[in-house]
Amino acid sequence: MRSTVEMAPTGSRPAIRLRPVPRSDPPFDDESAPQVWAPSRQPALEWPANAQRAPLGPPPAAPAVAGASGDARLAARRFVHLCVEVLNGFRPAAHLRRMALPAEAADVVAKGLAGARRAAELRRVGRPRTRPPRRHAPVAVLRLRLCEPRPGAVEAAVTLVTGERTWAIAFRMELHQQTWAATALLII
Repeated sequence: MRSTVEMAPTGSRPAIRLRPVPRSDPPFDDESAPQVWAPSRQPALEWPANAQRAPLGPPPAAPAVAGASGDARLAARRFVHLCVEVLNGFRPAAHLRRMALPAEAADVVAKGLAGARRAAELRRVGRPRTRPPRRHAPVAVLRLRLCEPRPGAVEAAVTLVTGERTWAIAFRMELHQQTWAATALLII
């Protein structure tokens, strides 16, 4: 921190003011302003004169946003945290039900249970035959990538690591009745 000293009248102490140091680190990907992809910026493709073109559907209502809104980012991080706790065995897979859309809850829980079994198997198989470790390597998040294809929907890809193995989770969350709920989960 930088500080400056200002002298006060004689007989009293000098006043010290501390100023904060400006940030020197660049912002993280999810802290920077989202980049908006607009179809008008796409370079024109040169089609042959005799090529048949399929009719295009209506233009999208809102452009796709690289990144996500603050609420979507928070909901996705909470869901990832819950998934990691399930994969590490700290929670049962049924806890994923409360963060899933009711129609999709059974599928989300089944995928979470399959992922927890796979993580347990990776820990068992990856262990050498010698002395077992005191503590298993937990599933940890390496990277979280978010995209908001339309307002009220967020898609995410999460890179995970368990010991020396790397794997991934992909999921989609949608905003229903002011609550973010998972509609799809894929553990790869």
